[in-house]
Amino acid sequence: MRHNKFIYGMMAAATLLAASCTDFDDYNQAYQTGSAESNVTLWGNISSRSDLSEFASLLVKGGFDKELDKSRFYTVWAPKNGTFDFATYNQMDSATLVDRFIKSNVADFNYVLSSSFNERVHALNEKSYTFQNENGSTYDENKVVTANIPNVNGTLHITEGAAVYRPNIYEFIFDHAEEGVDTSLAVYLKKYETAYLDLENSIPGPIDTLGRQTYSDSVIIVENDMINQMRALIDDEDSLYTMFVPTEEAYETTYKKISSYYRYADVTNYYPVLNDGPAKSTTAIDDYDSDYLTDSLASWYLAKDLVVSHHNGYNYWLDEVDGPQPAVFDTLLTTTFDKLSHAEDFIARTVGEPQRMSNGYVRMVDSLAYLPWEVWCPEINVNFINDPSTYMPYFKDCVGNTMEVPYNMFNSALGDYIPYYVDFVPSGDRSQPEAYFMLPNVRSTKYNVYVVFVPSNVMSSAAESGDKPLQFEAEISYVSDEDGGTDEFDFDGTEFVLDGERLNRIDTFLLGEMEFPYAYAYVDEEGDCMPYLHLSVKRSSKSDREKYTNEMRIAGVILRPVEYDQFLIKEDESL
Repeated sequence: MRHNKFIYGMMAAATLLAASCTDFDDYNQAYQTGSAESNVTLWGNISSRSDLSEFASLLVKGGFDKELDKSRFYTVWAPKNGTFDFATYNQMDSATLVDRFIKSNVADFNYVLSSSFNERVHALNEKSYTFQNENGSTYDENKVVTANIPNVNGTLHITEGAAVYRPNIYEFIFDHAEEGVDTSLAVYLKKYETAYLDLENSIPGPIDTLGRQTYSDSVIIVENDMINQMRALIDDEDSLYTMFVPTEEAYETTYKKISSYYRYADVTNYYPVLNDGPAKSTTAIDDYDSDYLTDSLASWYLAKDLVVSHHNGYNYWLDEVDGPQPAVFDTLLTTTFDKLSHAEDFIARTVGEPQRMSNGYVRMVDSLAYLPWEVWCPEINVNFINDPSTYMPYFKDCVGNTMEVPYNMFNSALGDYIPYYVDFVPSGDRSQPEAYFMLPNVRSTKYNVYVVFVPSNVMSSAAESGDKPLQFEAEISYVSDEDGGTDEFDFDGTEFVLDGERLNRIDTFLLGEMEFPYAYAYVDEEGDCMPYLHLSVKRSSKSDREKYTNEMRIAGVILRPVEYDQFLIKEDESL
């Protein structure tokens, strides 16, 4: 963001140079037509017209009459008497009047209207307005009744109506904070705002009595690290976005919901799984304030998907976005590249009509209809596409070999294609293989825990599967209390059996439901702090060895939020 008096004038000049076939001088000299107006300043011509007396009086109130009497080149769109809300503007203080009314109707350099003219004009207050002559001549949709009046220091156009000052989306958030509409969002974003003086583009003034440099025209650059992280330039007048701004109630409700997924123990202990098995209990490396971490994550996940770009085809189906109709009519793609499916539910929470801003639209919403697994609580997949040691550094009584399955050799009768799995080949007939799977980025919520088993005939060239049933146990190590105490969750002591038709397909085996009382995600920078799943073959007696196999083939582990599973079931039932 820039706050200054001239920067966009230079940009406008560059645009005109690139787009126009006329000489540069055409935009920096008044037309020499020999008419009386061409020898008079903009102020002289405006003040002499009886149909512009209201506009002229506002120029005087704002002190801008003197500016339009100077040699600096401007284009002015002057609204005729009775075509704009003179009384409201006349009640403004001079600074607000200049910024929100006068500068909306004045731009640097000459903008001369010609046939098929269509330009995006940057006014002096940095707002952008369309000046065009393709569907009738207009400036910000106000009819131009007299165009191209020459002046010694610019061009004057007479309009029916004044350009409307519209905040950009970023300004809107803070303009409305005082009304209590979106206070929490404004407070959150304000924490990441910084401002500094642009020395290169500021105009130096005199040295003060303390020997400090002053500036007659200061260019202040305002940046916000958070909206940069969101990839949403909602402070940029050249961008076009729609932002969903939650009411205070909607913000607080969503914040509380997300916070429940990021509940942390005061101390987070875990068992690093080393080459020789689980080590003793270890505390997460980084010190952290659990309340601060919860607040930071809840605020970030609430805000990061509030903005969609008008330049992305996923979003063309929004009423306020111009573009061809997309193939997908119920999905929005946010600026952080998250896809919000069932977005019609999101849109339906809009309060009133979308509000037009200078760089897009704001939709006030009374609820944020996020699906948690799309934003802050995704499904966790532990697979072996890359290095299996990332999540499975230890196995016992077996040889854990990562097996690659070429696509053209995959036995398609088994189900969906898998590229890799780990074959836990037992070291002997009496061995009972064990394997440990690290579970990354766990949130404090309920998960359905799945293990993906692979049969022996995963290759199309292999013989028909002759696998025996597999009997095994499973347990998960996790933090169970506020002080970091750990416990083992063993699914009620169940001995699981993989048998029957499950032996002839790639089987996503449900171990059961587990609730993690505390989150692990983001606790330490290294990402080492996480719970683990321990699988162990159970085949101790002679009869067990005759009945069950002691070889496991595993393609991965899935932790799917229970609410996501329930959602998928309902989706299937509705088909």
